[in-house]
Amino acid sequence: MQELKEKARSVSQALSGSGVSHAVIGGLALAAHLAKASKLAERNTQDLDILLNREDLEKAKEALDPLGYRFRRVMKLHAFMPKRRGAHFVEGVHVIWAGEKVRDEYLHPAPALGPAAMAPEPDGVCYLSLTGLLTMKLTSFRHKDITHVQDLLYWKLITKKVEAALPPDLRERLEQVKEETKREQLG
Repeated sequence: MQELKEKARSVSQALSGSGVSHAVIGGLALAAHLAKASKLAERNTQDLDILLNREDLEKAKEALDPLGYRFRRVMKLHAFMPKRRGAHFVEGVHVIWAGEKVRDEYLHPAPALGPAAMAPEPDGVCYLSLTGLLTMKLTSFRHKDITHVQDLLYWKLITKKVEAALPPDLRERLEQVKEETKREQLG
């Protein structure tokens, strides 16, 4: 996990230094938010996902080239992959386009990048805000995303203010997660 955090730091600093708006998302962003509640809350993850504006792609390519990454499309996904031969997809920096739907069937697009969506941290990494992360988790709504939402609930990181910022359909999904969590605790 420490190696992944170092990778996120170098990628985030390179992008920031080149004026590229971005935010680390996914499991690493979840871990960063959970760590604010307790070091015991942190979950492991194995890959680095970032949110980028599509129009910043060329600047991002220039920023990450010195770190040994080249932009590629892998299995219909976009990623900055290590330039060395035989690199595995998990070693790449996976890209989600800000303001665009990740999948056609998703209810909402990924968050747009702006001051409210970006949460720069003292460790030099710019993470997606808690509200943005929760929006993405409730939009994709896979089993692991539901588990992540349960973690945020358990550590009381989803405040009334965060809840109020969600669209109504995602507040409904959050209520489903809360109800299911209560049933699991009673069962």
